[in-house]
Amino acid sequence: MNASLPPQIVSAQDLTVVIHELADYTSWATHETIKRRVGVAGRQEVPVISPAATELLSTWAKEHGNSVESYRQLIESLERVIASSPTITITLAGPAPQAVREHLVSWCRKNLSANVLVTFAFNRTLLGGMVVRAGSRIFDWSLRRRLMDHGREFTEVLARV
Repeated sequence: MNASLPPQIVSAQDLTVVIHELADYTSWATHETIKRRVGVAGRQEVPVISPAATELLSTWAKEHGNSVESYRQLIESLERVIASSPTITITLAGPAPQAVREHLVSWCRKNLSANVLVTFAFNRTLLGGMVVRAGSRIFDWSLRRRLMDHGREFTEVLARV
């Protein structure tokens, strides 16, 4: 896939859901094409797909056309994105609000890779900040780590209060 992922698609799980939606849509389109060819009356309802899937389908169709084969190529392309995109896990002290998730994903896609897939987790023992895992590397910017690294200075400040 040449274009970047829509902002609603954050993680590999999100992308997998969109792929399944597009597969259902492709199956529906295949059945409708066959019905038209053989002259069968009646239409099945169009499957409901998410805004992210709709955006991907629309963008793809502008360049590759509106055919069942084109939809299959899109699905294959998205499966390659899952297999080849860099992935990171961001662990926060609590569940990330949507605005925070969007901001972090936007930053990652701007500064790391246009198709980076981000998984969010939370761990209350962090107290604040974040821990980022990229492959085998871990970057710990948590409050807990800062307190552990500077525990003596922290106790001295508390003693003066």
